[in-house]
Amino acid sequence: MLKLMRNRKNKLVNRQGARAGTVLYGTGLSNQGLRLLILEDQERGRDGPLNGRFILLDTGENMHSDSLQELVNQETDADKVLRVIRQDRPACVNVVNRNILIPEAVLLRQW
Repeated sequence: MLKLMRNRKNKLVNRQGARAGTVLYGTGLSNQGLRLLILEDQERGRDGPLNGRFILLDTGENMHSDSLQELVNQETDADKVLRVIRQDRPACVNVVNRNILIPEAVLLRQW
């Protein structure tokens, strides 16, 4: 189990980057189950929110799921997502931060 958790940490977008066309999955408490398709490459070694546009595929099951429903299947960006979640929770950090997203393919290979 420890090896699985360490492997996930090393595969986070802020550590390995991600190519356009990749589906990312939320791994944090605030974005658990969130799925999005990125439309631009994400640089390795960069923290903070995703850059560029993406399509929100699924809001997952987390504290922001209800508020994010309006963005499902739409092209959007990190700023818009942050504005939406802060309407209900003004102090929350962005659910599309790179340190809480992992390529979905990594999760599928682990199961």
